[in-house]
Amino acid sequence: MKTSVFNILILSLPVLLPSCNKEQAKQPFRLEAGVEQTAVKTVLGDKDGSKYPVLWSEGDVIAVNGSLSQPLAAGDAGTSSATFTFDEKPATAGVYNVVYPGNATSGRVVFPSSQSYVENSFCPGAAPLIGQTDDLDVPVSLHTCAAIVRFSIKGDVTLASMDVAAPSGEKISGEFDLNLVPQAGASAQMAYSFGSGLALSETEKVVVFTVPAGSYQKGLRAVLHAKNGSTMTLSFFTSGATLGAKVCTFPFTTFQAGKEIIFNETDPMGGEEIDIEETAGAEGMNADDAALATAISVGSYNIWAPSARKSVMDADATVSEQRSWANSYEAVADMIKLLDCDVIGLQEVTRMVYKTTYQGTSDNKDYDGNVHTLNSLLPEYNWVIYNANNTTYDSSFPNNTTAAGLGSTDAILYKSSVLTLNAQGRAWLNGTRTAHPHKEYSSDEGAANWDGLGTNRPATWAKFTHKASGKQFVFITTHLDLPNAGASSDPAFPQRRNATELIEWFAPTYAGSLPSVITGDMNVDKGDTAGNYAILVSGKWKDVYDTLNDWGTLSYTDQRVKGTMPENKNEEGGLSTWRPDHVLFYGFTPSFYMVGREKLPTANDELHWPSDHLPLKVVLNF
Repeated sequence: MKTSVFNILILSLPVLLPSCNKEQAKQPFRLEAGVEQTAVKTVLGDKDGSKYPVLWSEGDVIAVNGSLSQPLAAGDAGTSSATFTFDEKPATAGVYNVVYPGNATSGRVVFPSSQSYVENSFCPGAAPLIGQTDDLDVPVSLHTCAAIVRFSIKGDVTLASMDVAAPSGEKISGEFDLNLVPQAGASAQMAYSFGSGLALSETEKVVVFTVPAGSYQKGLRAVLHAKNGSTMTLSFFTSGATLGAKVCTFPFTTFQAGKEIIFNETDPMGGEEIDIEETAGAEGMNADDAALATAISVGSYNIWAPSARKSVMDADATVSEQRSWANSYEAVADMIKLLDCDVIGLQEVTRMVYKTTYQGTSDNKDYDGNVHTLNSLLPEYNWVIYNANNTTYDSSFPNNTTAAGLGSTDAILYKSSVLTLNAQGRAWLNGTRTAHPHKEYSSDEGAANWDGLGTNRPATWAKFTHKASGKQFVFITTHLDLPNAGASSDPAFPQRRNATELIEWFAPTYAGSLPSVITGDMNVDKGDTAGNYAILVSGKWKDVYDTLNDWGTLSYTDQRVKGTMPENKNEEGGLSTWRPDHVLFYGFTPSFYMVGREKLPTANDELHWPSDHLPLKVVLNF
């Protein structure tokens, strides 16, 4: 792989100014900085033979022991050697630390917490150069301390931003000393902006970011965010690597919403230092097809049952009619398409949401007498769905008002182009497991009647084979009871019973030792006083959000705004801080987490959240 070295020669040229009196005026101090052709900086000159000259830019500033030079004037820029002027010669010291870009913190280099796209840039100016000398009257050689990652991308979306992170927690932004030891406030993340947006096309665009040279146990990860809300993940060196102060160029990739591309190599920055040439880094690395084949995207979405929407709208005139199912069902479908998950669990699915083969006079009809179901809007997905009697919906749809009716249930949607369905099932999380109890319940569960036991809560499971890799996994989705549905003596009992059944019986029974995912609206957040969240993570399943947050790779947005529900049904309060929706995993390595916060057009093109919950999407690798 083509790489580069960085050397700058800095020479001191003191100049005496005329004096108007007997006192000697302050003497400005000038350093001539020569940039060799093998250095890397933002501005590259015209190719000379097999090399590109690297040129100083207008406004460049260097520092010597914290003393800043004046910004380089336009007349001095554009050449490989420029003279930097200081107000006065830096104070005498045993060692002089020379830093580019200049900053006022002596002996410190800064990797910005935010970097920006520069058109046709070989390397951003954020790549610092450092050096030390004990004598300013002799040349000093500066070297870069940055590992420079370059990749090319094309597509048909407009990129808005990118999150870069070190999955194993190494610091990549903030202040570092000259030995690249991170200082207080350094972070394992960096935000990257594409300004007003980078419109992709069939012409490849080169994107460059810099991180400190060093060892990264799980490599680096970049999540690209498009303006339409879709995302794509690029993972570099997932097997770990020591990144030298050189350039690594990857082959181009095409933006694919919801996908993860993995570039893997043991030590991709190794090799001899060579000049920058026209083909520098062109060999790049090939995507690891095996790793690509084992990345799946999964989601969870409480779509807000039509009856629940109507109840809220009837009770609160401030809730827009555009939030009814008839006006929002297409937006719900659009959100599911935008997420583009390989498999996704839906909650609060009713007879008005899913169209069956049996069509009676009232089945699937909305409150306006019309059918507004999702099936035809999502042709790329197959469904796994059951009614209250644990009967699949292939033949009939029982009346919603009977004990055997749907009411509200869960569904699993999956892409048959990606996954093969091997087995499926559904059971209840209320102690009786396979039956659908009404008011009959054993008194030894802690309550004598149904009012103290909450509502019926099922869980649905499906076993899949991932077609590209042949690997199998189990997907589970559910909707746990409310945190205060039980008797006043123990309002959290129904939810606690649901969670315990899910983790201690249901998931172990149907998932066994296979990699598995549990998704759903759990109606409990980490730290809730009921303590029921602790049950969900008490077994072998862990929360994707918590895991990535602990690794330091959760996006800035998801750290700041962790809620998965609007504050109010009328959408006037923004987003809440409550996170009742979760994706739990076992046997996978999570690499991406996203909450779908976009508002989408409803029936009259007003922008609303399609549901009273926000969907989740994660990428898992196995």
